[in-house]
Amino acid sequence: MKHSRHGAVASLLALSFSLPVLAQEEVPAAPNKPGFFRQLGTSLKDAGQQAIGVKSSPTNRAPPGRSNGLGAAYTPLSGAGKLPNLFRADNHQQAQLGKLDWPRVALTIQEWGASLPCWTIEARIWTSPTASTTESFRTCSDAPLTETDDLGDTAELNTSALWKGRDTLTGIRVPAGKPNTGAGRSTGPNPPSQPFVVNVSRPGVSDRAVEVALRVAWVSGFIQTTDLHPGPSGILTPFRDGRMWIAGFQPDGNRDR
Repeated sequence: MKHSRHGAVASLLALSFSLPVLAQEEVPAAPNKPGFFRQLGTSLKDAGQQAIGVKSSPTNRAPPGRSNGLGAAYTPLSGAGKLPNLFRADNHQQAQLGKLDWPRVALTIQEWGASLPCWTIEARIWTSPTASTTESFRTCSDAPLTETDDLGDTAELNTSALWKGRDTLTGIRVPAGKPNTGAGRSTGPNPPSQPFVVNVSRPGVSDRAVEVALRVAWVSGFIQTTDLHPGPSGILTPFRDGRMWIAGFQPDGNRDR
């Protein structure tokens, strides 16, 4: 009897130790969904990238503004090609607050269409109230937006960051007291009051115009990663720079017909 009692106790102990193991094996593993800390990454560098929706692509080394298998964000066609990185040398904090006046860029869309992924644009670049140059280029609304990080790797903005970029552009209003053309549009030197909100009734054209303008803004350095960081309250950093705008559409440039 004593032996059987010891045997029963030993069996219960063995069972109690094995139960947690069996429970772990029988419970299905939770799906590996990106949570808060996983989204922020495992290092401070990753945290800064993931917070704004940057997706690291160590094997993707396409140069900034270029794409891999899709369209390009900037393909020069004519002119001096001054647009790429035009705004990079600016004090970007002052630019965000609308405190810089020059250079300015008016974008006239020459070839366009809701079903046309790559549009042709003429940029008039103003360096003073009386001095300007023009250049033309092609930009594609499906072009990835990339930049090189501190390690030399290429990082690509993901869908969340692209939405933030579009919201930033459409939310720009020319600061009170700054010269503007109101609801009218021209090639400059002054912008309209809402630089990237175009008044068009044709379905899909205004959305595609913002997609295209975002690529141009990124290539020129008008919009940068710092503009996509939410502030302490979760709201995007205010952006009041009115030095780039959509000047209009070439009437005979519709390629949907």
